[in-house]
Amino acid sequence: MAESSENRNFKRVALEYNVEYSVLSGFDKLNLFQSRTLDFSLSGTRIETGEQLKQGDQISVRIEVPDLQSFWLDDGGNRCYNKTVVMCFGTVRWVEDTGEDKHEAGIQFSGMTTRDKVYLTRLFEEAPKTGQESVG
Repeated sequence: MAESSENRNFKRVALEYNVEYSVLSGFDKLNLFQSRTLDFSLSGTRIETGEQLKQGDQISVRIEVPDLQSFWLDDGGNRCYNKTVVMCFGTVRWVEDTGEDKHEAGIQFSGMTTRDKVYLTRLFEEAPKTGQESVG
């Protein structure tokens, strides 16, 4: 089950981005799975996936986020962002079955570069401006 917000070191931001991950523990071969973030912070993310993860699974994570340096304006004057990628490792801390072959999982990040942490901090600060806009 999800941790309470009182136990968090970093503010959690409700942003949805595409995620690719591979489970590094428990499989003979690596498979690439698709999911999406429901929210995340500098320490981890909550994802929705069609795959059944197990608490303690070690995974590699690739999250597509807006490239704040590269955007264009659409006909309505809204910013449309190109994509960039944040990559790291993670540990599955909890899993919850949400029905209809969907699962939510809490992933604690590890091995994230300082550059990516700085980038995510900036993204979270600008999230109200980027969260509702297109990512191309």
